[in-house]
Amino acid sequence: MSRSIVRRFSAVFGSKVGVLALTLVTTPILVRLLGSGGYGDYSFLLSTLQWVLVFVYAGAFKGTRKFIAEDRSDDWTDHVFAFYFRLVVVLAAVVVTAVVLLSRSSHVVSFLGPEFSRYFAVLALIIPVRAVFRIGRSTLMGLGLESYSEPLQILDRILFAAMIVTVSVVGGGVAAALTSRVVSTGIAALLALALVSRRIDLSKLASRSAGPVPAKRLAIYSGSTMALSFLLLSLYHVDVILLRLLVGNTATGYYRAALVIAEFLWFVPTAIQITLLHSTSQLWVEERYDRLTEISTRAVRYTVLCTALLALGVAGLAEPVLTLYFGPAFDAAVVPLLLLLPGAIGFAIARPVFAISQGQERLRLLLGVTGVAALLNAALNLVLVPRFGPSGAAIATSLGYGSMFGLHVWNARGLGFDPLADVRALPVAGTVLAAAVPILGLPRLLESDLLSLIVVPPVGAAAFAALALATGAVRPGEIRRVASASPVPTTRLAVLCPDRVVDAVGSRDRDG
Repeated sequence: MSRSIVRRFSAVFGSKVGVLALTLVTTPILVRLLGSGGYGDYSFLLSTLQWVLVFVYAGAFKGTRKFIAEDRSDDWTDHVFAFYFRLVVVLAAVVVTAVVLLSRSSHVVSFLGPEFSRYFAVLALIIPVRAVFRIGRSTLMGLGLESYSEPLQILDRILFAAMIVTVSVVGGGVAAALTSRVVSTGIAALLALALVSRRIDLSKLASRSAGPVPAKRLAIYSGSTMALSFLLLSLYHVDVILLRLLVGNTATGYYRAALVIAEFLWFVPTAIQITLLHSTSQLWVEERYDRLTEISTRAVRYTVLCTALLALGVAGLAEPVLTLYFGPAFDAAVVPLLLLLPGAIGFAIARPVFAISQGQERLRLLLGVTGVAALLNAALNLVLVPRFGPSGAAIATSLGYGSMFGLHVWNARGLGFDPLADVRALPVAGTVLAAAVPILGLPRLLESDLLSLIVVPPVGAAAFAALALATGAVRPGEIRRVASASPVPTTRLAVLCPDRVVDAVGSRDRDG
């Protein structure tokens, strides 16, 4: 590996923090602009879009990163990029045509409402710009240029935030919010292509030759990855879609608010997941299973610690966060949020294991275990949503999410690495249980929502960090090693959020 994994993670993590901050700004504006019903329709459309885009991407985001990172010959990267770009463009054209036809369907209009004809027309514009942006960003990441790819995500969100603020002033609804996404992502996509063109020979796009690239292998990997993405999307979006179709847009809006807060737990694990796939790909080629075990077990331990800290904070502050952030009516989302938290923790822990497993090309077992979780999630949602509404969706989704942890650990051991080898279960459990006392108890003592939001996060983080060191869940030597390897030399930050300490990948890059 030519670049430090710690540096790669830092770029991705920084992007996630920036995107999270901008999302925190835009979400309440969107909710107030669209209302709970309009926000429910908007969430339904975005969930639908994600299903469509999985087919368009065809595994390109992961495949491009994986195969470009392996760089096996002089023009290898050019041909890998050309293969995936052509594939994505063809599939995008097919899907855009289908969506345009759908927008003119009288059946769709009569079932969902006349406004959806306009909404689907805007979705057709989003598809190609999102596809181009995705392929450009993944290419830059495969080249080890996360310092370029990740700021583009922040730029996309900044532009979207600016447009949403403008729309909220001049007036607009769901269609205006969707159009804002088209413009912001389109600009980011053009910049991504410009950066790629400085390192990739775009003339290869017109070449019929596959060059040194084994096109069949890439196609098989992409097909498997696309199937995997469909399964994951069912975990993410079946609940929202079923709620909108069976219960209504207002309940969907409340539930979506709970999901937004619950998925806040994932922003650090997702950064690790994105980083590890292409950063460990070469280790699979070299069959370095001991190194994979070392990386995965530290990633899991730090993910457990940081995610548990966030989950305790969200559980203790659920009501004030939802009512102050989204509005008083969203106290209806408190129970679904609390029900979602256990599963969100399990899914967060599974993410680094999942990413490392996907770095190798034999994805049959990975597809199988993810399929079990997806089927469990879908079946439970079908049973519980009609009867219990948002709370039923939360229970079903939490069980589906939570099953991912056990299933993917079992799969990892079958592949040859053990993500629980040094998880330090007793010190980690002791840290979490002891920290729960001040984090969950303080809001009851303070009896003020605003004061709780100000006091509990820093006090809870400090208590959690001290306990993690005292129990041995994190050792001082690990923090010192990572602080010296990280481009952000702040030991204090590493202590407050152990997951930020990506010693999960070792104290330094041992391959270069």
